[in-house]
Amino acid sequence: MKELLKRYRTHLGDSLFGIFGLLLMNLVAQLLLFPLYAKRFGSVGYGELQYLMGYVNILTVTMGTAACLTRMTASAEDRWQNGGAFNLFLTLFALLGLPLTYLVRCFAGVSMNGATYCCYYLLFVAMLFRYYADVAYKITLNYRRYFAYYAVVGAGYAVGAFLMWQTGIWPLGLLVGEAAGVLFAYCTEKTLRQGGLRLTPAWRRTLSALLVLFLTEGASNLILNADRLLLGIFESPSAVTAYYLATIAGKTMSLLTVPLAGVLIGYLARYEGGLSVQITRRLFLGAIGAVVAFSLLCTGGGALAIYLLYPAEFHTVWRYLPIGSLAEVLYFITGILTVVVLRFGKRLYQVIINGSFAVAFFALGIPATIAFGIGGFAVAVALANLLRFVLAILLTRCSARYTVIATKTAEGIPLEENV
Repeated sequence: MKELLKRYRTHLGDSLFGIFGLLLMNLVAQLLLFPLYAKRFGSVGYGELQYLMGYVNILTVTMGTAACLTRMTASAEDRWQNGGAFNLFLTLFALLGLPLTYLVRCFAGVSMNGATYCCYYLLFVAMLFRYYADVAYKITLNYRRYFAYYAVVGAGYAVGAFLMWQTGIWPLGLLVGEAAGVLFAYCTEKTLRQGGLRLTPAWRRTLSALLVLFLTEGASNLILNADRLLLGIFESPSAVTAYYLATIAGKTMSLLTVPLAGVLIGYLARYEGGLSVQITRRLFLGAIGAVVAFSLLCTGGGALAIYLLYPAEFHTVWRYLPIGSLAEVLYFITGILTVVVLRFGKRLYQVIINGSFAVAFFALGIPATIAFGIGGFAVAVALANLLRFVLAILLTRCSARYTVIATKTAEGIPLEENV
């Protein structure tokens, strides 16, 4: 790892550009766009649009991120030459999004006029390709251009906020920024355009890996957005607003963890060594310290942010801040650990982590919401995230053992020595 850091020292410095770019994009969203949503549509309307966005986020973030990770972790040849297959798979999924979003319009329980629905579907398509487009910068480590990419998305959010305020069509607020990011990425990065919509001989292997990661990422993203869905179904739009704001500081952790995870997988994809048990111990201690520190920070920072940006909701939200912040911090810290597991362990480990998380979330969350409302839901989410965190720690240790055994076996060392 020391040799890797020394070799890519310049690239590591450049990685800060990607982190600052994502920070800029999310600052525009959190300080401008979402507070304007609350002012324009009120507490109930804000909860309704967050509820509707939950459906889009689950599907688009899952497929876009799964495609990005599949290409990132593929062999060098497939990584650079198989872009056409990814474009084709995403296009087909975008077409599937048309009936899926129409079902949401008909049965989700929130009315949408024709213009709002058209923008809602276009947002589905734009987000799908935008989350995949990140791969162009992660495989090239061109983080300076990554900053420009996120700056374009942030500027689009600002324009979209103005259009949303004027027209009352809420998907426009996000659509302009997401679409601008996709256009920028595909126009400036040849790796995304290469291959068009043509399949390569490796398309079956690519599709198989994509489906596995789609299932594991889907379970994770379902839980990440299920707070909006369960509270919208079993409680009310106002409950969606209250819990979303209670976790907003924790969700902002993604400003750091998402780009850090992206940078980490970019370098780990080039790293040819193994994962030692000593490193896993350090990861465990660092993860525990990060959970404690960031939970306290998010609780205090979240209270201040809500008081300044959402004063009307502060008296309802503050009591859920500590438990909501803890749940979100556990979620995103675990996300970094699962990147390590993805690189060094078996893909089955991802299924175990996220599958167990999904089962615990719904097994605890639904009855807790029905019996105790938003407070019971918040505790259930925290417990499910704690389980996911513990499993990630344990399977990181298993990944270290797995890489040692695989390495020694490849070197011809007898199995009993491996054990």
